[in-house]
Amino acid sequence: MISKDFHLRVFEGFAGYGGGSYGLKRLHENMPNVNFEIVGYSEIDKYASTLYDTNHKDSEGKPLRNWGDITTIDPELLPDFDFFMGGFPCQPFSSAGMQMGTNDPYGRGAMLGHIVRICKVKKPQFILLENVKGFTHGKFQPIHDQLIKDLIEMGYGENPLAKAVLNSKDYGIPQNRERLWMFAKLGGLPEGFNLIPPRIECTSKIGDFLDVQPEQSLYLSEAQIAHLKIKHRIDSFVVSTPLCFDVYNKKIKNDGYSITITQPEHNSLRIIEVPKSDGKEIVRKMSVHEQFRLMGFRISRDLKECEIDFNNQSYTQLSKRAGNGWDVNLLGILLTHIFKQL
Repeated sequence: MISKDFHLRVFEGFAGYGGGSYGLKRLHENMPNVNFEIVGYSEIDKYASTLYDTNHKDSEGKPLRNWGDITTIDPELLPDFDFFMGGFPCQPFSSAGMQMGTNDPYGRGAMLGHIVRICKVKKPQFILLENVKGFTHGKFQPIHDQLIKDLIEMGYGENPLAKAVLNSKDYGIPQNRERLWMFAKLGGLPEGFNLIPPRIECTSKIGDFLDVQPEQSLYLSEAQIAHLKIKHRIDSFVVSTPLCFDVYNKKIKNDGYSITITQPEHNSLRIIEVPKSDGKEIVRKMSVHEQFRLMGFRISRDLKECEIDFNNQSYTQLSKRAGNGWDVNLLGILLTHIFKQL
């Protein structure tokens, strides 16, 4: 375990709301001798970068530099950094996307190559990447294998990449969210290194993560509920405890967990509340605060405390951020597990 003060200079790629920064804050809470400084980030979405700038500042309280489109970054101009963190676009490898990998028509599948391009020059001590578990499967195996080859050539050891598929529900958050995490260390990983933190029993259910007083605009009308029942062949939305309705798979999740939070266009989940005294079924959309709570953020159910400033952005934009973001609770646990082994 690191026993002396340790300072990390970090670059966040594909930064979104700054999930990496929030995870590093949790690491510092768990290991106060590990300090960090974000030297720059890369994000092309204007709403995401505004959200990032609202919540993350440098030591003088000024906005951090956004280097923009990663494909245009000249690594020679970047400040030196010890740690590259990035969840490169998952749509080209996801079962919910087109699964075209590097042939993705929007160029998203080529982003991993730009991470490698930058790290070849900067040679950060550590690299942490995240994607959907499909990245290592079937027709995407050659892309994964090329990453391994590149890391070996760059000096990250003969077996350079530790990998693990981790699920949020195994670390205290009632969301079924599986993501592949990959970690490399310059010079190679320590003997016996593993990327799977000890599991933490999830004693909470989705009902424990819901707002005390959700906004009325989230609720479906009786006509909308009736249409939902017919369309998805659901007999009843009467429940004895709050549950999640999986729209995509047309079923009520009776285990008390949420399905994976996704971008709003996938329209994949609804919250089912316990009927009031009149017995009427209650179904609604998930609030922004609920989505971020399920992404590991510390937000009280009465909304009096919230560790993220939403910058008055719209429901749609904030839901996109949550669907594309990192579970900051899991990341804090993972980073702590990593640095205790280094």
